[in-house]
Amino acid sequence: MATTIKDQLIVNVLKEDQVPPNKFTVVGVGAVGMTCAISILMKYLADNLALVDVIEDKLKGEMMDLQHSSLFLKMPKIVSGKDYCVTENSKLVIVTAEAHQQEGEIVS
Repeated sequence: MATTIKDQLIVNVLKEDQVPPNKFTVVGVGAVGMTCAISILMKYLADNLALVDVIEDKLKGEMMDLQHSSLFLKMPKIVSGKDYCVTENSKLVIVTAEAHQQEGEIVS
């Protein structure tokens, strides 16, 4: 395979896959948290979005709602979980959860 002069002279120092993604995290998937998440998606601000909440069923439902909207939006990778390990390498963390909310507690 013949190489061009450009390929011989220009060498990429940083591979594309080494560039860290623009990851945002929203802690708390109540009304305020989901408004933040939707705003991030509508403005195309992040390549990855992580959602964290102690109420696992609500968290899963909200994540699925966002994933279903991928038909209408350019969607980043969306992850969620109760464990804060999903927030690893986030450039921005938005905390909207109540400080005293416990697992199983219903907040109106």
